[in-house]
Amino acid sequence: MPQVNNIEHLREWFRACPHLNDRNRLRVDYISEKPTEYSIFATPSTKNYRENVLGELVLTERQTQNYVFMSRNHYGSDTVQNIETEGWYQDIIEWILEQNRLRNFPEINEGEVVSVTATLTVQVVEASPDNALYQIPISITYKVYD
Repeated sequence: MPQVNNIEHLREWFRACPHLNDRNRLRVDYISEKPTEYSIFATPSTKNYRENVLGELVLTERQTQNYVFMSRNHYGSDTVQNIETEGWYQDIIEWILEQNRLRNFPEINEGEVVSVTATLTVQVVEASPDNALYQIPISITYKVYD
């Protein structure tokens, strides 16, 4: 059986969010053209290194992995609908903050998660007359296993 990777752990963690509708798909690295659907995309992350006493490069104790949580939602000239979507994203961000307070984190293969944060507010990245693609960047900070 293939090893479960970090994005799958993050996907399962997001499935516990009460603001996501169980009937809507939560995909990885793909989102369709029809609302309402969710997806998590891996984005570039910097690996930080230090030199140990032997002169070897080793990972620093704390690392970060970056992702984007996206959804395709109904969108258009209806201001109330668009405000509701913005509010829905704020609810998701509040849920993420609550998980941090509870120290309820997704597992990752490389270490122990110490925080999950939404690093920016919601943003519309693509819009058509009837739906839009919204996103928030997510950053996972973790302590590297020895």
